[in-house]
Amino acid sequence: MPFITFLFAVFLFIYVELSLLVWLGSQLGILMLILLLIGSSLLGIAIIRARGWYSLTRVKQQLTQGELPTDTIFSSLRWLVAGVLFVIPGFVTDIFACVLLSPLGRYLINTFIRSRFVLFQQNIFKTDRTFYSSQGNGQNDSEIFEAEFEKEADENKRLK
Repeated sequence: MPFITFLFAVFLFIYVELSLLVWLGSQLGILMLILLLIGSSLLGIAIIRARGWYSLTRVKQQLTQGELPTDTIFSSLRWLVAGVLFVIPGFVTDIFACVLLSPLGRYLINTFIRSRFVLFQQNIFKTDRTFYSSQGNGQNDSEIFEAEFEKEADENKRLK
């Protein structure tokens, strides 16, 4: 039964998408429709590229500060899905992408993720035993010590 419901939803989506394309094509003209579809695809590609670079730099920055970049990763995933929806030709997918990028879409996705994944509600990953947490405190941990290392070449090439 769930498979039949899924098939019905897919066929309904395709019907609505094609009906909207035909209606807009008759209202605006075919050239304007094609330009709108190309423009939305280019917008999607630009969103994916720009958000990809931003995500990489932001994740790197958060990791160097000793934070887990879960919010950044989920936000970037939301932008990636919206970019892919913009690339797919059609206006229903563009509407879904705009809703996904809106503050309402962000709130709905965040509440869904937080309700499904209990680990992100708790701060079980944050401890005071990380490397970066002891950087500015001036506390000395007896288990951490500094040492020097020199690599020496083995003339006999044997395992010891």
